[in-house]
Amino acid sequence: MKRRHRIPGTSARGRVLFLLPEIPDDAPEEFKNALAIRNAANVAGVCPECGARGELSGPDEHGFLHLTFEHEAGCGVFTDEAAA
Repeated sequence: MKRRHRIPGTSARGRVLFLLPEIPDDAPEEFKNALAIRNAANVAGVCPECGARGELSGPDEHGFLHLTFEHEAGCGVFTDEAAA
């Protein structure tokens, strides 16, 4: 059975280092929830909150690929500055 790759644009041939932000224990709950949604979207390629799909671009001048999402206005990935 062939294993499906969860990170869009990656293949079995290439090695990928995938970085996600840590969710600090002492952060406000709204901020922690926003980071958790962003991390889940990055891993799955689709936002679990608003359904936005990631678009892969790159590599840039350093060889990095970037996964960019256009989340809906009411998506939980957004917090106000007070929550950050």
